[in-house]
Amino acid sequence: MKKIIIILLLLLSVTTFAQDREKQMERIKALRVAFISDRLDLTPEEAQKFWPIFNQFDERQLEFHKQKRQLMHKLRPENAADLSDKETAALMEQDDKLESDIQENRRKLTKDLQGVIPNQKILMLKQLEIEFKEKLLEQMKNRKGRR
Repeated sequence: MKKIIIILLLLLSVTTFAQDREKQMERIKALRVAFISDRLDLTPEEAQKFWPIFNQFDERQLEFHKQKRQLMHKLRPENAADLSDKETAALMEQDDKLESDIQENRRKLTKDLQGVIPNQKILMLKQLEIEFKEKLLEQMKNRKGRR
């Protein structure tokens, strides 16, 4: 009986952690949308056309980065030690393909946004993404320091 209670408590805590993480990711996404919209000074018409394109780009980028993390896990020294040269070469080729896909996705975003928002705003977008990440990391660092 005690084992069942412990297992249930562990499952509940894992579920709660996953939900908290999901809520946190949604909050970060909302902050990012507000930051980019504000800094790009998007008109309502621009925003209506911009966000579907950007969200599609972002979903593809997230998928590529997820694949990249999985690949990097396979290439950790403790995992890579058991790989043959052929397997290692295939993983390196896969890594190159992912990097290419990430860059191609960014080029597609630029192309898709032309005519939707002015080119000046397209150029600003990449810098704004970097600024947002820096601010987010700084806030996370400050929160850890206060604990």
